[in-house]
Amino acid sequence: MKHNEALERLQEIQRIAERTTLYTQLPGLAAIIGGLLAWIGCALSFFLMHSFDFGTLVQLSPSHQLFFVLMWTGIGLIAVIQEVIFTTHDAKKQGIEPLSRPGKLSAYSLTPSVLVALVISLKLFLDAGTSEAAIQNVRYLAPLWMMCYGTGIYAAGLFSIRLPRMLGLAFIITGAAGLIYFENYGLLLVALSFGLLHIIFGIIVITKAKRRQQA
Repeated sequence: MKHNEALERLQEIQRIAERTTLYTQLPGLAAIIGGLLAWIGCALSFFLMHSFDFGTLVQLSPSHQLFFVLMWTGIGLIAVIQEVIFTTHDAKKQGIEPLSRPGKLSAYSLTPSVLVALVISLKLFLDAGTSEAAIQNVRYLAPLWMMCYGTGIYAAGLFSIRLPRMLGLAFIITGAAGLIYFENYGLLLVALSFGLLHIIFGIIVITKAKRRQQA
């Protein structure tokens, strides 16, 4: 009897952990909106650069380069804000504390990777010139963002279910392939990763949540 009770408690803890992860790490709707925001940023970037190659950024005027940086900074802030809003809403709806330990661990795991990507990106921009070497360095931006973000997501997923880890691995693999084979298509890589992968992830999360509610 005690063995059965212990097993039931473990199963209940697992269900709570899975539910907490789905609603506090990256809610499905927030992931979809984030993906759409990435597509908007890619569309505006293409209009600005007239190319999929991030290397063309160094050939733009300082004002256009500033616009590029501010635009993506704004998109990033909007994405984070809407994620926090949906995370809080969904967590409260499920009776979960928004600042629970799994949520904090996820945030702590992702933050270092994002900061590393930010510092390296800033360094590449500050050193950018019109030489071929500078152009080549800027081409590394998209794969760098993807692999750093993927590493953070994977690390955050170690405290949760498999789905976030799969998303992290997808970012790392896509970023590595982009770095080796498709460095001239940085904008397309961003659209496929931060855009499409987030949307697919969001749809899967929403579908799993609905199935869990119906079960």
